[in-house]
Amino acid sequence: MTGSALNARLLSAAELVRQNATFADIGTDHAYLPLFLLESGRISYAYCSDINEGPLASARRNAEDRGMSEKISFILTDGAEALAERGITDYAICGMGGELIADIISRAPHLKEKGVNLILQPMSRQAILRKYLTREGFEIKKESYSFDAGKYYVCLLATYTGELREISDTDAELGFAEFTGQKARIGYLNTLLAARRRATEGKRLGGVSDIPEEKVITAIESELSMLSKEGN
Repeated sequence: MTGSALNARLLSAAELVRQNATFADIGTDHAYLPLFLLESGRISYAYCSDINEGPLASARRNAEDRGMSEKISFILTDGAEALAERGITDYAICGMGGELIADIISRAPHLKEKGVNLILQPMSRQAILRKYLTREGFEIKKESYSFDAGKYYVCLLATYTGELREISDTDAELGFAEFTGQKARIGYLNTLLAARRRATEGKRLGGVSDIPEEKVITAIESELSMLSKEGN
C-alpha cells in the first residue's frame, strides 16, 4: 500500500479493509485511518464518526489539509447506529476496550447484514470481545498482530454468519483464527502470560487456587513453544 505513513497499529487494521470498500471509522479521532485508505487507493469514500465534536473537528481539518474533504462524511454520533442504510461494507472500531466495542456492536443491528466486515482493535478485554462475537453469531475470520510504541496489539476481522457458539476461556484469551504477524503475536502472548502469572501468583499467596487460570497459562506456554519451533 502507498499513501501517507500510518503507524503499525493502524496499519494492521488498514490491511484488513477490502479493496473498493465503502468504509466507516467509528471513533475516528484524527481520521488517520480513512485518510490513509483514501490516499492509498484502497477505498473511494469514507464515513468518520465520533461521540465528541473535538475529534471530528480535528478530522475535518486533516481532511481539508490533504484535499480529501469531498470524499469523507463526518457524523457526530455515539456508536454506529446512525450509519445504517448508507451502503457501508467495512466498519473499523479501533482504540477502545473490548467491552465498549461489544456494546457498540450490540446497539447497531445493521452490522449483522450480509457482506459487512468488522475490523475491531480492542485495547483491553480482548477475551470478552471474542466471547461476545462468537456468542452473537459472528465468525472471527482473521487476526492481525502488531507492535507499536512499546505495546502489542491484536486486530480482529469478523463477519456475521448467524452461527452462535460458546468458546472456551483458552480460545477467548489466545484467539483461534488464522493470523498474521507471528513475531508480534509471540510478544503479545508473552505479555499476556506475564500478566496471568502475576495474577495467579497473587491468588496463590492469598491461599486461592485458580484451576481455570492455570489451564490458560499452560495453553499460552504451549502456543508459545509451538510458535518458537515454527520460527526456527
